[in-house]
Amino acid sequence: MTASEIRTQARKSLTGKWGKAALATLIFGVINYIIGFVLGLVPVVGSIVASIISLPLSFGFTVVVMTKIKRGEDFTYLEFFSNGFNNFVKVWQATLWILVKIILPLVIAIVAAIIMVVGFSMSAAGNGFGIVLGIIGLIGYIAGLIWTAVKSYLYKLSLYIMNDNPDMSAKEAVEKSAELMNGHRWSYFWLQLSFIGWIILGALVCGIGMFWVLPYMQVATVAFYDELAGNKETKVEEPEENNPISE
Repeated sequence: MTASEIRTQARKSLTGKWGKAALATLIFGVINYIIGFVLGLVPVVGSIVASIISLPLSFGFTVVVMTKIKRGEDFTYLEFFSNGFNNFVKVWQATLWILVKIILPLVIAIVAAIIMVVGFSMSAAGNGFGIVLGIIGLIGYIAGLIWTAVKSYLYKLSLYIMNDNPDMSAKEAVEKSAELMNGHRWSYFWLQLSFIGWIILGALVCGIGMFWVLPYMQVATVAFYDELAGNKETKVEEPEENNPISE
């Protein structure tokens, strides 16, 4: 499906549930903020713990809750806690496997950044070779970041696959994501880019509109995943409306 068709399907899934999706997003955001704020009061350790638990909680919300909204299943506003912590280890295993997969371009970007800083520092100290070294480092840094981003897109569906296949290992889910996304990374990038206007619109009203825009984006991602995974879906042909939030 095209990005427009995927957005149409997302809005179809959200029909009659926009308010519930927005409230779920608000509750998750507030609770996640409170957890981060409270733990952040404990120097160093608190921030580390907050970072460790935020990823499983995000899995519990964006993957499980949004998947249920997309597929018309019932959910409770706080079930992202149980969803997240029940999959705590597996979520982090998948994350670490993804890190392993993108480690080479990531290391190249880091090394190039160091070379860039050293080169420009040498240039500032009057060393003529420093500017050449700095430019080489800058080019390598940009190339490393682009390579990292492009490669990471292969694994964007890992957690969705893991959610649908609880018997599948984290490594298998990561590899399955790469298989599904191969040849479809541009389509996913374009889908994300197509929400730029909605993000700007949602941010203009003091960010309040984002409580509707974020579920719209997340449910669209589930629709994209369902399409690639071949999950049974009813295709819709009606044209895209100008104001999906009002549907």
